[in-house]
Amino acid sequence: MDKKNKGFTLAEVLITLVIIGVIASMTIPTLMNNTNKQELVSKLKKVYSEMSQVTNRIIAEEGNPKADIGGWATSSEAVYNQYKKYLNKAKDCGTGTECFEKMTSGNTFYKNLNGTNYFFSIFTSNQFYKMILADGTQVFFDVTYNNCTKSNFDTNNICSLIWVDINGEKKPNQWGRDIFIFIIQENGLVPAGCDGNSSDCTTSKNGYTCACKVIKEGAFNY
Repeated sequence: MDKKNKGFTLAEVLITLVIIGVIASMTIPTLMNNTNKQELVSKLKKVYSEMSQVTNRIIAEEGNPKADIGGWATSSEAVYNQYKKYLNKAKDCGTGTECFEKMTSGNTFYKNLNGTNYFFSIFTSNQFYKMILADGTQVFFDVTYNNCTKSNFDTNNICSLIWVDINGEKKPNQWGRDIFIFIIQENGLVPAGCDGNSSDCTTSKNGYTCACKVIKEGAFNY
């Protein structure tokens, strides 16, 4: 009795390919999105670790940052000058517009976590100092609080603020996604939100206090 080799018909092959294509179109974007998020989480942790180590070194060498007792956190420029000695920089922007260009141009916006436009006039000011690190991170040295007792962003005892855009001009350019706040305190650097419950870190709010939540949880759980 002759046995015939039975294979797939062209129609069956085409149907299989269509099914594979549909499944791929549904799953690949999700996988890529998850991968991109994890890369941002890893980058945030890396940037925070580096900035924290530098902060500890400055405190060890220069003492307490508290300005009203003669410390070094007296202005944006003074803080910038301390950090630039130790950070691996690609560009010193000073008060120029080469860093955070999308902010300083005045016509392009970062987004808050809830999707609304964010624009703050200090970015167009010539008072505040900025730099770009070798890995593309943009660093902005914000206002100082002379007595280190200011509370903001669910964080207490603020001496000064450091804003970081961990992937530079790349998107999403959004609070709580790629832009975060670190806080200089008398004893070191902390991510914003650790003295509260990161209450601003929800998709219905601004996202200014997300740094602590993301670093602690290792994910964007919002």
